Amino acid sequence: MKVIPTGLRKDLKPFFNQHVLSIPTSERQASPFLVVDEETVMKCNNVDELLEYSDDIEVLQTWPGAKRSDVFYFKVSDLKEHMKGGK
Repeated sequence: MKVIPTGLRKDLKPFFNQHVLSIPTSERQASPFLVVDEETVMKCNNVDELLEYSDDIEVLQTWPGAKRSDVFYFKVSDLKEHMKGGK
């Protein structure tokens, strides 16, 4: 199974800073992560859980905006890189 990211948000730096990493990594996210591997889609509730997946795993998370909800797309490697100070 592969996510086709057309139309999904990929501007990750502000998303990671303002939403994902503004909550302690062990606490439940307001909106769960949807983790996509080769055969399944799984729900993941916090960043610590998410970081246990391999780098190439695709992730979707819906986050409410001011006038609409947005779906963000990234890979676990993108989050790890951001947490190290990259991207």
